[in-house]
Amino acid sequence: MSSDRVLRAKLRTAIADYMMSEGCSCCESPDHEQHKARIAELLNVPKYPDGDGYNFNKYRSSKEVF
Repeated sequence: MSSDRVLRAKLRTAIADYMMSEGCSCCESPDHEQHKARIAELLNVPKYPDGDGYNFNKYRSSKEVF
């Protein structure tokens, strides 16, 4: 695996972990969805099968639900 792919995988996991820790939707800034879409596009994070959001959960280091 190339160093770029390894770095991208690590970044996906770090951002996925961050996304899970950021709190409820009432605490998000108005441009949160645009930022999330940009990050997902840059890191090749797929949308959920129903097209509703991006599947960052796929890359979390822990699959534990809080």
